[in-house]
Amino acid sequence: MIEFEIIRSPDLDIQQKYSLYYNQIIIGRNRGHALIKDNQLLDSHLMLEVIENDLILHPQPGVSHYLLDGKRATNVRKIKVGQKITIGDTEFVIKDFKETVFKTKKMILDEKLAHLMEIDSPQLAIIEEIAEMMKDDV
Repeated sequence: MIEFEIIRSPDLDIQQKYSLYYNQIIIGRNRGHALIKDNQLLDSHLMLEVIENDLILHPQPGVSHYLLDGKRATNVRKIKVGQKITIGDTEFVIKDFKETVFKTKKMILDEKLAHLMEIDSPQLAIIEEIAEMMKDDV
């Protein structure tokens, strides 16, 4: 999950807080998860990536620089909560981030089954039948 707030932009429609439940997001003018109508941006301008406890900013090919807390930066950087990033005429603040764990249907079912076994639920037999049927789908 990456949470940020766009605080200044020529695209007034996007000035708000965003919570995106991905470990990687692309911000750009025409491609990505957050599309910003800012003529100074490239189609795909930067990528934010959560790796364990770190948030990494990757400028995309063709990006000459960006501002991190008002200071010029040109390469990959670790970002912290509260830092301001300026790309083109758009500025945003990192509000929060954490690695998003993706679970398969089988993982979710296994967790529910384990819980039902702990509480000795009468629904256990039904869940076991469903689990058996799902083995073929995985």
